[in-house]
Amino acid sequence: MATPRKTSYRATRIRGDRPAEPARTAVDNTPVERIADPARPRGVIDYGLSRRADLEALRAGGALTSDFCDADPYLLRAAKNHGEATERPCPVCRRSNLSHVTYAFGAQLGPYSGRVKASAELPQMAHEFGEFRVYVVEVCQECSWNHLHIAYTLGDGTPRRPPHRPADLLD
Repeated sequence: MATPRKTSYRATRIRGDRPAEPARTAVDNTPVERIADPARPRGVIDYGLSRRADLEALRAGGALTSDFCDADPYLLRAAKNHGEATERPCPVCRRSNLSHVTYAFGAQLGPYSGRVKASAELPQMAHEFGEFRVYVVEVCQECSWNHLHIAYTLGDGTPRRPPHRPADLLD
C-alpha cells in the first residue's frame, strides 16, 4: 500500500495554505518565559539556617575555627577591593564588619560568567540577559570567615546567545 507524501512547506506556500506558526522559542529551542519584573529576584535560597548551624557547631566546640575561617585569597581580595560593607559584625571574631561579595554566573553571560558584580549593576544586567544566577558571599577580612549568604535568579526570561569573547580579554 502506498503511503501519502508529506506536503512540503514550499508546496503549501504555492497553494496558499500556510502551516501553523511554531511557538516562539529562543536560540536553543527553549520556550520563552514571561517575567513581569526581570530585576526582581526569583528562586531565592537563603542560607541562614546553614549559617546558624555552622556557628552553633563552632561555639559548641564540635568544630575548629580553622574549618570555617578558610577563605580563599581571591575571595579575600575581592572582598577588599569589590566588597560592599555591611553593618553586621563578624560572628566569629567580632572585630570587624562583614563584606558582601556578589558573583554572577550563567551560560548567557559567556566569558563574563563568574565575575564579581556590584549590586547596583544587577538591575541593568537583568534587562540585558535572559537568566543568570547571583550568589552573595559574606566575608570577614580579619579572620577569613566566609559563608554563602543568599542565591537567586535574575533576568528577563528570553534566552540569548552569550556575547562573543573579546580578543583582549584576560582570564
